[in-house]
Amino acid sequence: MVSCKNSQVSKQESTQKSVVKSNITDEQLMDKVQKDALKYFWDYAEPNSMLGRERYHEDNIYPDNDKHVITTGGSGFGLATILVGVERGFISRKDAVKRLTTAMDFLAKADRHKGAWSHWINGETGKTVPFGKKIMVEI
Repeated sequence: MVSCKNSQVSKQESTQKSVVKSNITDEQLMDKVQKDALKYFWDYAEPNSMLGRERYHEDNIYPDNDKHVITTGGSGFGLATILVGVERGFISRKDAVKRLTTAMDFLAKADRHKGAWSHWINGETGKTVPFGKKIMVEI
């Protein structure tokens, strides 16, 4: 194993790091993975749009002032986790419908470009958040 920080990793250390506990069943593992995925999109959703944030900082410090930036691709994955959460009994159907209604109402009003949403959207305003400082050009 080679890394930028330490190119000398012993074989024993490497072996110890690759050991995976096998004392849980496949079903228990699936539950954990699905609950953890749902947790990100449910507990840490952008509070106005209720969609998936581009990033979440537990310390609430956002150096790039991007606390309310949602990602449409990640939000699509988040919507799927909500459906799985209902199916698996992790969240109620009523709560899921409320959350999904808020998200869809937000997207109905958000900026679109030739019918498509941008990758990043400000979750408070619905305005496109560009990738950089260059001017957006309509195609």
